Amino acid sequence: MDNIAYQFNRLLLFMIVIAPILGFITIRFIDIDLFMLLQFFSFIGIFLLLIFRTNARPIIFPKYILFYLLFILYVFYSAFFILDRDFKINYLFSNRLVGALNFMLIIENVPISKKQYQLLIKSSIAILIFAFVVIVIQEVVDPSFFLSNKFERADLIAEGDTENRLMSIYSWIGELNEIGFGFVPVFILITEHFLQQKKKIFLWMLMGMVFILLSKARWVMLNGLVVFVLLIINSENKIGQVVKYAFLIPLLSIVIFFGLKYVGLNVEGIVNERILEKNDKGSEKSATTRFLAFDAFNKLYWENAFWGKGSIKYGMGGTGQQDYQLKKFLNGRSAQIHVGYLSLFYMYGLVGGFFFMAFLTLFMRKIYKQAKMMRFWAPFLGFLGLVLANLTLVTFSTFQVGLLTVLIAHNYYYQNFMKSTNNVL
Repeated sequence: MDNIAYQFNRLLLFMIVIAPILGFITIRFIDIDLFMLLQFFSFIGIFLLLIFRTNARPIIFPKYILFYLLFILYVFYSAFFILDRDFKINYLFSNRLVGALNFMLIIENVPISKKQYQLLIKSSIAILIFAFVVIVIQEVVDPSFFLSNKFERADLIAEGDTENRLMSIYSWIGELNEIGFGFVPVFILITEHFLQQKKKIFLWMLMGMVFILLSKARWVMLNGLVVFVLLIINSENKIGQVVKYAFLIPLLSIVIFFGLKYVGLNVEGIVNERILEKNDKGSEKSATTRFLAFDAFNKLYWENAFWGKGSIKYGMGGTGQQDYQLKKFLNGRSAQIHVGYLSLFYMYGLVGGFFFMAFLTLFMRKIYKQAKMMRFWAPFLGFLGLVLANLTLVTFSTFQVGLLTVLIAHNYYYQNFMKSTNNVL
C-alpha cells in the first residue's frame, strides 16, 4: 500500500485536473481562491514527501527545478530588497511561481497508476466538453453566463461583441490567460490520446477549433494550431500529412466560418478585428504594442541591465502603476512591455533572466528528449505554447491547469517507459 504522501499528493494532482469545477465551488460557496488553497496544500504535500522518503524512493530534484527555484528566490529578492517592500506571509500562497515550483516537484516524485491516469483522461474530456458548451452559450446567449463574480463585464469587453473576451469555465481559476493555458494543452493531450486509440477525431478537432476561435485571443489561436503539428508527427507519411493538412486546415476553417455564420454569429467581425486586425484601434493595442515593446526595452533596459528594474506594477506589493520612465515612454499606448522575454530581462535583469531562461531551456530539452523516446508528444507541444505565448504576453508561471495536467501525463508515460525498458527512475 502506498504511503500517505503519495495518496495525499495524488488527490492534490486530481484537484488540478478538475480545477475549473472546484474553483466554482470554492469561490461560490466559501469565497476562497482555489489556487491559493491548492498552493497551501502543496506545502503539505512537499512536507509529506520529505517525511516519507526512503532510500529506495529518494526525492527527485532535477536541475530545471533548481533554476526555477533560483529564479523565484531572485523575484523575492527583487521585491523585498531592490524595491524595499514589506514581506507578507500570504505571498507564499498567492505568488503562483511558488505554486508552480511545488507542483512540478510533486509531479516528479509521485507515481501515477494506470487507473488514476484513465481517470485523468476521462475527467479532462468531460471538462473540455463542458468548457465548449459554456463558451458557446456565452457567445450566443449571455457573455456573463457561468462567469466568476470576481470579474466585471467591463474587464472583458474591448471594442464590441467581436472583441469580447470569453472565459468559458476558466474565470473561476484565474485571469484571462487561464483560457489558453487551461484548454489548449489538454486539448492537444486528448487529441493524442484519441489518435493512440485509433478513434476518429474530426468532430473533436472541430469542437476544439470553434472553442479557440470563440476565445478571441490571438495567442490562443496560435497555440491551438500546434495540434496540427501533433497530427503530422503521429503520421508515418509525414510529407503526405503536411500536404493533407495544407488543404484540410483551410477547409476546416471554411466549415467553421460558414457554420458559425449560419447560426447567427458575427464570424466576419471576429476574423477581421481579432485575427486580421482591420480595426485601426485594435491594431494599435495589439501588433503595434509588440514593436513598442522592443523600442521601450532598447531605450530603458540598459540602465538596470544586471539587476533589473523590478516588477513595480504587477509584483508582490505592486503599485498598480508602471515605473515613471516606462510609463512616460509608453504614454498610454500599452500597459507594459508586451513581450514576455523582454519584460523578463527588464524587470529581473541579466541575473533573474538567466535563471528563468536556464529553467525553460533545461525543462524543454528534458521533455523533448523524453517525448522523442516515448513517441508521446502532447506534453512537449503543450509546453511549447508557454514558450510561444511569451512572444506576445508576459507569464513566467507553470501553475496553470493545462500545463500541469499534461505534465502529469508526461511523467506517467515516462515512468511506464522506464519500467518497460528495465531502467530505474
